[in-house]
Amino acid sequence: MSGLSLRFAARSEIGRVRRNNEDAGYAATDLLVVADGMGGHEAGELASAATIAAIVSAAAKSAGADEVLTQLAEAVITSGEYIADVVAANRDLAGMGTTMTVVALREDRIAMAHVGDSRAYLFRGNELQQMTKDHTFVQTLVDSGEITPAQAAVHPKRNLMMRAIDGIHAVEVDLSVRETWAGDRYLLCSDGLCGVIDSKTIAHCLSAKDLTHAVTLLIDAAMSAGAPDNITVVVADVVNGSIEVDPVLIGSAADAGNQSRLPAVDFPEEGDSPKPTSLSLSVNQKGRWLVPVFTTLGIITIFIAGVLWWLSNQWFVGVYTQNKVVAIFQGIPAGGMYRLVEVSTLSVSQLPEYEFEQVYQTFDSPNLLAAQAAVARLQKSADSCELIPSSPGCPEVTP
Repeated sequence: MSGLSLRFAARSEIGRVRRNNEDAGYAATDLLVVADGMGGHEAGELASAATIAAIVSAAAKSAGADEVLTQLAEAVITSGEYIADVVAANRDLAGMGTTMTVVALREDRIAMAHVGDSRAYLFRGNELQQMTKDHTFVQTLVDSGEITPAQAAVHPKRNLMMRAIDGIHAVEVDLSVRETWAGDRYLLCSDGLCGVIDSKTIAHCLSAKDLTHAVTLLIDAAMSAGAPDNITVVVADVVNGSIEVDPVLIGSAADAGNQSRLPAVDFPEEGDSPKPTSLSLSVNQKGRWLVPVFTTLGIITIFIAGVLWWLSNQWFVGVYTQNKVVAIFQGIPAGGMYRLVEVSTLSVSQLPEYEFEQVYQTFDSPNLLAAQAAVARLQKSADSCELIPSSPGCPEVTP
């Protein structure tokens, strides 16, 4: 089956407790995105808005389902760079980050990308299926059998994120492709919805025939449950044929004030639907024989210069093995193509288990300032363990 489109309805609400909306969303006939920002000083709304822009731009550059996965993964890096640049310009915004959940329709398949605890659901044949897995601390406890899903829903650390786009840590993105059919209904939402109403209520709301009515029911259900967080909902039906309808931006991404605070970010216009594009190159093979020779030499020279320039702009945080301390390096860990830049006084043995593994595996940073901010964040984690050694994941204290 081919020639499928997404008919959608989308809405974002502040909720009953929050003072501003840090959620963002985007919906088009071939792309659905939800991002839930986090961080103090109204920084989360910038992270989610920038991520929406990066995803929409990346999706417009891809044609097939497999190709769009690569573009979406690269968009996570781009959005991380946006966030790092904002933090570098205003250190008070350090700690900002965002989740990201994406569904891109390509012919009869959907490509999915996911980071964090926003969710995507499939409603097919009146049955609800959660398509994403939360990247949270309590989900790791559920996976290990230490607690039940019901206990996770009320756990005091249920909002502790294990993966998010923050411009500091390298992010592992869940990527997948699956078939879809006309009649499938998709829900993308922030945890302001799925964190306060259960799956039975979600399924009941999604059973409404009209899309807008389904969105209204979901928002109202979250409001009735107290709406302690921002609520963002995108619902879309897979239908046969093409649909002529303008895409929509919602939440922080649609706020002109947020857009003006991110001058380097190219935000989509709501009337501009991202269309998959293809790139074709033509070569005139009738030139003189010296042309390809000089062209090849020029390409090699440019390539070498490009590699050197690229390496000079790569940064990562890892372990300085001589003293077993956290350090900042320029270059890439593979093949020893790096140099030591800064050595901290933070011993890796002081780090909680999660950060300990991250540092030993190394994680990328977009620039030196972001790397320094990452080391400072690691130091805070170590300090917290020193104050409360019994915290989960902290290194054992030997008498």
